Amino acid sequence: MAESPVSFQALSRFADRRYPRGLARSGFFTLSEAERLERHGVAYAALSNAERAPINEEEEAFLAVVSGQREAQSPHEKVWLKYLATLNRRRYALTASPSKSGWGDSEDSNLDMDLE
Repeated sequence: MAESPVSFQALSRFADRRYPRGLARSGFFTLSEAERLERHGVAYAALSNAERAPINEEEEAFLAVVSGQREAQSPHEKVWLKYLATLNRRRYALTASPSKSGWGDSEDSNLDMDLE
């Protein structure tokens, strides 16, 4: 009996320049999710972009999920959708600094403004 081809094979590791410190340090992924993306992300991207044809039923199911035809079930499907969702998030940098006269001075505070 012939063995089915192994799904999501990639010749190189996946990296995204939007995460210069790596996927594991991005704060979006667990260590196992980051490892899965690094090992299989090149294949996920190639399948998603139609640069590669699916080689088995698992990869065909992956394409159905990516195209919105069915819900994600496998870890491969779930982590790729999670990765795609992070690409659409806006990044905010919040900073805090004291006013000229110090923190919380009541005369400089805008907390007592009327919002009419």
